[in-house]
Amino acid sequence: MKTKIITFLLLFILISSCKFIKNTPNEIFQQVGLNANKIPSSFERVFKEFRQQKANGTLQLPSEDGKSMRKATCVEVVNFAYANTFKKDIERIKDLNPDRDAEEIVKSGIDLFEYADQIQSKDFMIIAKMIDDGKSNEEVDAAARNLDDTKGIELDKKYTKVMDLLLPYADKNGVEYKKF
Repeated sequence: MKTKIITFLLLFILISSCKFIKNTPNEIFQQVGLNANKIPSSFERVFKEFRQQKANGTLQLPSEDGKSMRKATCVEVVNFAYANTFKKDIERIKDLNPDRDAEEIVKSGIDLFEYADQIQSKDFMIIAKMIDDGKSNEEVDAAARNLDDTKGIELDKKYTKVMDLLLPYADKNGVEYKKF
């Protein structure tokens, strides 16, 4: 019985102490910076690609058995490809335990990814439905351009804020990265 209690206490102490272990600068950079590359820089371009794939008959998803591809609607593809893109990233960023220098990076990263997630899970679906409903290229382009000119501008500001905090932090802490 004493052995079980001691084992339990040691396990509890070990698990509790993990909260005090800070993530390395490289881990912060990986979770926030590299995953930010998933954020599209042009919504209009994304939807032009979808329209082109639909016109070519190449807008597809894996079939139920996962062994072949099936034709899909734009809404289905957007839901499959984008609706949950950032959910795991947001959770991983929230699980980070940054040092004091990286706290604002993590906070800004969460803000960025939650905003991108909102756009992709809501606004993308609206434009995808327009494509499926046969709206003209001009109407779809106008909706995508409007998204770029409104929420896209705000998303760019959030992205810039993260990078303006993250890159000097990475440089200060010897994190190696390449800019493209």
